[in-house]
Amino acid sequence: MGAARRLAFWIPTVLAAASLSSACKASSSTDTSGGGDKTLWISEAEPPVHGEAKPLPKGVTPERESPQNVAFTFTAFGDAGWAKSHSPRPVYRAGFKRSFLAFSRPGNILGDINYINWETSVGRRCDTFWSKPSATRFAFLTRPEELEDVVQVGFNLIGLANNHSYDCIRSPEGNGPIQSYGHVTRILQTLRQKGTVALFSGVFLTADQEAPQVDFPVAGGQVPVRFLSAYVGGDAKHCRHIVCDRNLNQFSSVMAKHAGLRVLALHSWDPHSHTRLKAILRSWLEKGLVDIAIGSGPHVAEPVKVIQTPRGSGVLATSLGNFIHPSLLPQPNNIALRTSWTYDPSRQVLRLQNLRTTKVRCDGEICRQGRTTTIRVPYQSTDEGWPAAGD
Repeated sequence: MGAARRLAFWIPTVLAAASLSSACKASSSTDTSGGGDKTLWISEAEPPVHGEAKPLPKGVTPERESPQNVAFTFTAFGDAGWAKSHSPRPVYRAGFKRSFLAFSRPGNILGDINYINWETSVGRRCDTFWSKPSATRFAFLTRPEELEDVVQVGFNLIGLANNHSYDCIRSPEGNGPIQSYGHVTRILQTLRQKGTVALFSGVFLTADQEAPQVDFPVAGGQVPVRFLSAYVGGDAKHCRHIVCDRNLNQFSSVMAKHAGLRVLALHSWDPHSHTRLKAILRSWLEKGLVDIAIGSGPHVAEPVKVIQTPRGSGVLATSLGNFIHPSLLPQPNNIALRTSWTYDPSRQVLRLQNLRTTKVRCDGEICRQGRTTTIRVPYQSTDEGWPAAGD
């Protein structure tokens, strides 16, 4: 399909193509939706700044704890996957599962509701990738069994909208995101038969299938969750079966009306699109459309912020950096996010209790936990941000 395919594609690096150190092993980026190669880049994390608590506005009283409150935890991790570039017949060896179990020892770092950005297409065979193999262009295909393992180890919110959603443009299993969608549909059917609850978002057959919701069972009750994953990039053809920022507003009403936890996850591909990503996430929080707004794309962590929304305190994490992926080079500046909440089902009130960031150092498929920083809530925080990586 070449340039006609107009694929938005971003894999950044620390230096230049000849001296890579943070994104894909021998990594590059091309956005054919705009035409031509783009300069490779990697975001520099903003300096962490501690904010001071502000008093509650006049007329606002602290929320009283209800005996009906359901307590739960939400965690989130950065760019992940399990694939080597341009492998038309990937082999399943439970690689992600083994790497994650090694990372999470001695105790499980996950909570009740756990998000991950899966930055590869999903399938068993690809006849034609979006580009030929080279030192600067990449295409990933993950076996569906690896994605099943992702759910088995505890992840239950999986974002699929990113610059790798259209890596395989021709396959007997379906072209582009339709290939991934078919496998995800079968995975969900199997999970339902087992009674396992999980949400996938980002690729679809028809748009009305998106922004899925489900009641997550947790200790003491259930938490209704609505989830939306979208890619900040791509033209109309590229986004025909991928949720993109160009068609994001059609989901704003259903997100606004949802009673419970609402999560928006966006993926960018270059500095310009990442600036737009930040603006969208912040806007949706300030308008009260979501409670947790997560970004990915720069392959390095950025500060996490507590933002005041019409419903209370919300979480803004514009980039969590990298996580387990065998095609990513060493990156020490990544984070895992963990938040604690309470939900009162009778009043439909959601309240952020505390927030924790854990520094994560990754070298491809090997990741290790580092220092943890905890931020206590509730209070009115400033908008200056908290440490990105437990500094």
